[in-house]
Amino acid sequence: MEVNLSGRTDRRGRFTIRFKIISGYAVILACLAVSILIVFLQLAAVQEETEYVTEHDISVMNLTNAIEKNLLDMETGQRGFIITGEEAYLDPYRSGFSQWQNNYSELLALVSDNPSQTKLLELARGSIEQWLAITMPVIEAKQNGDEAKVGDFYAIDRGKQNMDQLRGSFDAFRQTEHKLAGQRLERLDRSNSLLRTTLLSLFLVSIVLSGLFGWLISRSIVRTIGSVTESIDGMADSRGRDLAQLAKRIEIRSRDEIADLAAATNRLLDEVEGHDWKQRQALAIGSALQQTGGAAETQEAFLRFAAEALRAPFAVLYAVESLKPSRRLQLACSVTGSGDGAAALPPAIEHGEGLVGRCFAEQRMRQYDVPESYVKIGSALGEASPPQLLLVPAVYEGRTLAVLEAARFEPFTPLEQDLALEAAEQLALALHRVHTGEEIRTLLQESQAMTEELQQQAEELQTQQEELQTQQEELEASNEQLIRQARLSEEKSQELQSIQQELTLYAAELERSSRYKNEFMANMSHELRTPLNSMLILSQMLAENPGGNLSPKEEEFAKVIHTAGEDLLVLINDILDLSKIEAGKMEISLEPLNLSELPALLQSSFRAHAERSGLEYAVIRRLNVPDMIVSDEQRLMQILKNLLSNAFKFTKQGGVTVTISRATEREVLQHLPSHAGRQVVAFEVRDTGVGIDPSKLDLIFEAFRQADGTTSRQFGGTGLGLSISRQLASLLQGCLFVESQPGLGSAFTLLLPSLGEAVRAEEPGRASGLLQEAAGYLDEEAAAGRSLEEMLAERLRLPSSETEPPRRGSRYGGRRVLIVDDDIRNVYSLTSFLEQQGIEVLTAANGREALDALAAFGCDLILMDMMMPVLDGYDAIREIRSIEAHRSLPIIALTAKAMPQDRELCLQAGATDYITKPLHLEQLSSLLEVWLPRRKV
Repeated sequence: MEVNLSGRTDRRGRFTIRFKIISGYAVILACLAVSILIVFLQLAAVQEETEYVTEHDISVMNLTNAIEKNLLDMETGQRGFIITGEEAYLDPYRSGFSQWQNNYSELLALVSDNPSQTKLLELARGSIEQWLAITMPVIEAKQNGDEAKVGDFYAIDRGKQNMDQLRGSFDAFRQTEHKLAGQRLERLDRSNSLLRTTLLSLFLVSIVLSGLFGWLISRSIVRTIGSVTESIDGMADSRGRDLAQLAKRIEIRSRDEIADLAAATNRLLDEVEGHDWKQRQALAIGSALQQTGGAAETQEAFLRFAAEALRAPFAVLYAVESLKPSRRLQLACSVTGSGDGAAALPPAIEHGEGLVGRCFAEQRMRQYDVPESYVKIGSALGEASPPQLLLVPAVYEGRTLAVLEAARFEPFTPLEQDLALEAAEQLALALHRVHTGEEIRTLLQESQAMTEELQQQAEELQTQQEELQTQQEELEASNEQLIRQARLSEEKSQELQSIQQELTLYAAELERSSRYKNEFMANMSHELRTPLNSMLILSQMLAENPGGNLSPKEEEFAKVIHTAGEDLLVLINDILDLSKIEAGKMEISLEPLNLSELPALLQSSFRAHAERSGLEYAVIRRLNVPDMIVSDEQRLMQILKNLLSNAFKFTKQGGVTVTISRATEREVLQHLPSHAGRQVVAFEVRDTGVGIDPSKLDLIFEAFRQADGTTSRQFGGTGLGLSISRQLASLLQGCLFVESQPGLGSAFTLLLPSLGEAVRAEEPGRASGLLQEAAGYLDEEAAAGRSLEEMLAERLRLPSSETEPPRRGSRYGGRRVLIVDDDIRNVYSLTSFLEQQGIEVLTAANGREALDALAAFGCDLILMDMMMPVLDGYDAIREIRSIEAHRSLPIIALTAKAMPQDRELCLQAGATDYITKPLHLEQLSSLLEVWLPRRKV
């Protein structure tokens, strides 16, 4: 479609309306020419006189005032500087001095046509120069500090006389200028009167001539406009008929502005026809796109119609594959003729790559003039390169979905570019519709599957709805009851506030009770362990009978006393352990635990007991058990020893079996579901004893409770062992449970997970390292119920000290130990034992005496009690450590307190090691092995 948008008539040789009007007025203008010339000359004279008055007189007055201001500034600055001596006053002086000559020259030029005024200015100039000649030396004298010369100046004051003369000269000059201005104004008034008379005459003549020639010219114009109006009315009527009427154009007969109006109307018809063509093409493309199915069919239909509408022999379309964000366009389809362009099309174009990629990124239509070798379009007769290239993006909601590239031989018109943009918008909308439809079809399939599921759920909901209806009726009935209860709740709310206050008081009281309980447990530990210490040490020494002066019966008595003391110590330790657990202060120490050594340790610990009781005893380790786990060895042994002690106590015939195996999946899921899939070891202690009633299986794990709690019970005990064992198992993230039947025995199973995978490498010098490690465990040995020698025997695989203790000789001869304790019983028992080792013993009843003894005699090791009068053990250790010579002296803290914080307090005070009362001789011997050899005598 080609539209002619040019179309003005040829202006050459036209008899235009303007020419008609001008010719009509030509006579008027000719008549007025002379009058206008006269008026113009008169106006020029008046204008010249007015300009002279306004510019000359005002300029003369301004320059006169400027010169007087310059002189005033110079006089003021000169006098201010002479009076004050400050250079700042010379600034207006210098400014006025630099300006007055320029102002004078301009003023002299303005009045140069008047000799009298020129003479007055010459006189004024002489006075100014004379004043300057007088004042400038005075300024220099002031700058040089010549006050005498300055005083002479003010005494004579010739400068003031010159200034007065200057003011008189300028006053005369102004008066003369005012007279001259008055004369000029009189001449100006006469010229204005003449001008008004002339203008009035010309106005009357113009009115007469304009009326005459206006009537003559309007008659010819109206006749021509009538012809054009008829043509325009005919065009308006054609809009209601078919489009063929739009092809008719107005015939132009005249050669004036009415002809231009007809030409403009013809151009309007051209534009309407072009717009209608664009709409019909866009409608055809839109209709074709609506009838397509998939994305490929839509793209091909668009390109076919677009190439035909734009008359482009070469066209290609690149589009995105889906609505997902993408920075790549794929080749969709092309119309390339038969030239070389078909084979050179890239299958994909990246964002910003080439002209198409730039159009994809910028989202703007571009038209380019391309070189001849850019692309070839061929036919049967030959081939050629189209020089014009058009790139159009198809954008939907700010996102480019496709890019159209079209080439042809002639430039694309603006109408065709508009069509391309509108068609691209329809393509973007169609592509979005197609891709959205594909997504909707996918979602529809999913929705159908969900619909089936929802139908099933709807049936279930219908059933639930019926149930809810029944419940609704019940709720309405209960709602009335709730209203009544709400009233009661308000009444009870006040009661609860009172109870809350009582609970607050009770919580404070409970906190005080807990503090009193801890203090009581600490004091009880001290008061019970102190006498036990002497009793256990002395009874063990008597039972060993190193001098051989006791009868076998007396040795048996001593062993009974020692055994009773050990039982009492176990009871104290159980109570303290339970207190630690309940207070949340029980700590665990994780370390690699070798399960391959555990059977030998358990055999050596209870073999002698089994032999004395005539029971079979076996420890079995399954092959599926790992060699190493990470846990707290001390707490594990405490649990197992508690279980074995109970098994041997309640078994009179048969035997006790310990089985170590990997826990089954069923056991883990039932008892430790949080550790499912992890490494869990099961320790089972099975006996053939009296068994437990199933109704009392939970009762036996409560503190101070037994399966047989009557006064006629057959077996003794406090009932703390199993309670402590279960709580220790929980601390190790395990669990303890039991299976039993009366008369068939019991099976206690401990499930213990590995709490880590790190295994520490063996350090060189295993025996020495174990002694160091043993020293760190001394504060918890009593709670574990075993001696240090037993622990060392387990780690070094040495025989237990169930047999005869090592022979004590004079291996510590020459060593000196200071015992600091206010209890004479402890001092006596410790002195007796140490002297048997060949050790020289010094004693002190408090910390002050210990400092005096250390200063007087010195020692190799100190056994320091912590609770003493005058100066307690904590302060005594601190004072000893403050002495440079004793900072490395071994100090073993002795305390009857066994609470968790006691060991830390002793070590913080400066103790080397820590041991609780009552002391075990094996434990004390091991500490002597560790610390005495470290100091050379």
